[in-house]
Amino acid sequence: MALFDHLGAALGKGGAFSGFLASALSSQVPARLSAALAASPYGDLDGLLERFREAGFGAEVESWLGAGANLPLTAEQIMEVIDPMTLGDLAGALGVPPTMLPGLIAQYLPLAVDKLSPNGVIELPPA
Repeated sequence: MALFDHLGAALGKGGAFSGFLASALSSQVPARLSAALAASPYGDLDGLLERFREAGFGAEVESWLGAGANLPLTAEQIMEVIDPMTLGDLAGALGVPPTMLPGLIAQYLPLAVDKLSPNGVIELPPA
């Protein structure tokens, strides 16, 4: 299962998404998205979180994994971590404007990671 399959599933359970993004991520993710993620340098959720740590956002990542409040990120910080080509590929696969995607990731990534890590580590559902 690809990175955003897990994120979409986690957020879909809590009803956090609405509109077209909810249907895109909480249902079966299109093959285009899986292909875009497979070609990305992050590969999976752990790889993406490691990239955030390397970029200096370790405290934020740890807050998402921990039991307390989730520290936020901005769209600008997302663009510091995820390269423009990958953002463009993901936006195209999801059918959202590329300028909109960093804000959506900033809004929902902390929540998704929090939901996928009830015991402080990522617990992905079986494929």
